[in-house]
Amino acid sequence: MEDRDFFPAAQKALQPDDWTEIASALSPHKNPLFSDATEARFDALRAHILQLEQEAEAERH
Repeated sequence: MEDRDFFPAAQKALQPDDWTEIASALSPHKNPLFSDATEARFDALRAHILQLEQEAEAERH
């Protein structure tokens, strides 16, 4: 619905100054999915998964 209705309407209605204002309002807010703490948790999870994969591979041989 956003792609079909909202975004095309926004592209037609908003002027370059509007887009600049929107971008400046959004830029200071950090996405919590990409914080340093979250990245560290995903790195640890990735390492654990790789370790489990290596252990499972070693058991198969």
